[in-house]
Amino acid sequence: MSTLDDFEFFTILCRANSLSAAARELDVSPAATSKRLAGIEKCIGVQLVNRNTRSMSLTAEGRIYLEEARAIRARVEALNDRIGPHAADIRGALRVNASLGFGRKYMAAMISAFVSQYPSITVDMELSDHPLDLVAQSYDIGIRFGRLRDSNLHARRIAPHRRLLAAAPAYIERHGVPRHPESLPAHNCLVLRQNDEAYGIWQFVRGAESLAVKVTGNLSSNDGESIVAWALDGHGIMQRAAWEVAPYLASGELIEILPEFALPRADISAVYHYQRFVPGKVRAFIDFFERYVQSSALPTGMRAGADRS
Repeated sequence: MSTLDDFEFFTILCRANSLSAAARELDVSPAATSKRLAGIEKCIGVQLVNRNTRSMSLTAEGRIYLEEARAIRARVEALNDRIGPHAADIRGALRVNASLGFGRKYMAAMISAFVSQYPSITVDMELSDHPLDLVAQSYDIGIRFGRLRDSNLHARRIAPHRRLLAAAPAYIERHGVPRHPESLPAHNCLVLRQNDEAYGIWQFVRGAESLAVKVTGNLSSNDGESIVAWALDGHGIMQRAAWEVAPYLASGELIEILPEFALPRADISAVYHYQRFVPGKVRAFIDFFERYVQSSALPTGMRAGADRS
């Protein structure tokens, strides 16, 4: 029968993503880590991990075991939060995943303020150029934008947000302003390769009108900051979230293109994998993040009448 210690060990192992890394975190030998894992697998009668000398991956049973292990640990933690002698003292370790640009620009400052209010919580923030698997990689919270692809996760929408098109005045002076999305193929568009979105397909809605436009250009990247830099240099038209370009629109370094057309929404959400029993530290973080976004200078990009979903 598995114990809470087994669940904690397995969670650490999955987070470390290798036997040797888990051994270093647990301050034991790799042989001891391997033996502990083998003992758990023998106890429950199934293989949880495919492993070799260089890497490991969860089996289907291993993924279920990890999900349930984390759910049980969350339930115990939630119980302790409610009835423990220090129920009001939220504590523990949090692992948070966010995108590179948003994490650097906003999450770092927000987490600084969060741990000042909750000094008993430790936060490990992982920034990535694509959303990470919260369950398999043992993250508590993910910060996401737009449509959420993983239906197994719970989400709280933190704030409405929009995407927009923009270009530098220098580009507009040379090439003019497109008056309709159908004119965009004649322009140099700066294309972001991101997640599993269709490459170079930009979606637009205006009232009952909905269309998809295939755009091209001489510059593309999987890095949003590079796209913004190229737009600022006058190389073309880009599609970005309002939080990233609002300062440049305010300064006049960029000009919004086709503002009467709505692009796919980029609403900000906090996602998590816990079911009924959400640990106090997770609730505290999401509550704080929501208050921070609503009270800070973070531009949502939502103007009066602009919430056109």
